[in-house]
Amino acid sequence: MKPHLPVTLTLLPPPEDQRGDVEIVEEWARGLDWVRWLLGSVRARTEQLSLHGGGWQCFTEGLFREKIAPALEAAWSAAHAGDLDALLAADADLGAKFSPDENKRSRQAGAVLLKSTSKARYQGVLGHFRDHIAAGSSEGHFAIVWAAVGNFFHLSLANVIAEYLRLEWEIGTRDDLKRREPNFGLLTREVLFGRMREPKVI
Repeated sequence: MKPHLPVTLTLLPPPEDQRGDVEIVEEWARGLDWVRWLLGSVRARTEQLSLHGGGWQCFTEGLFREKIAPALEAAWSAAHAGDLDALLAADADLGAKFSPDENKRSRQAGAVLLKSTSKARYQGVLGHFRDHIAAGSSEGHFAIVWAAVGNFFHLSLANVIAEYLRLEWEIGTRDDLKRREPNFGLLTREVLFGRMREPKVI
């Protein structure tokens, strides 16, 4: 078993970039069109993910911060380190925290994303994680699958968090004609700066 490495975030802006760390994190968390395409199958085939009932603020300050954000960080870190055991542990831990309904929806969305990325080559730890899910020894929760997929496609942790939030919002509010898109970059920055030591620009 490989040692589980702590989550770190190293930002590498151009030398002439005089912005602060906060501004850089927000920019990295802005939407990526190809990622939205990658998650299109989940968006199209998922009626409800985790956002429901209490609204967006209740979701981001409650379920997301308490359960999902830590799971995304742990899973991305594990996948980045090639640590299958840690990735499996993150999946099991998230499943234990979810209610039965949350558990079911999460696993269903995870299965959709796994299917839509099944043809990718040289999947490494993601492929081994996929094998465990197929064998029934891991549940394959969406946040964990997405973190592993995002790492496979070389997305930063900031991108993984921001695009997860964007997907939750798009699915959970698609019938709301008055919806206004939140600042996903700001939300991502709050998660990263709230749970990690302040990253240093080098």
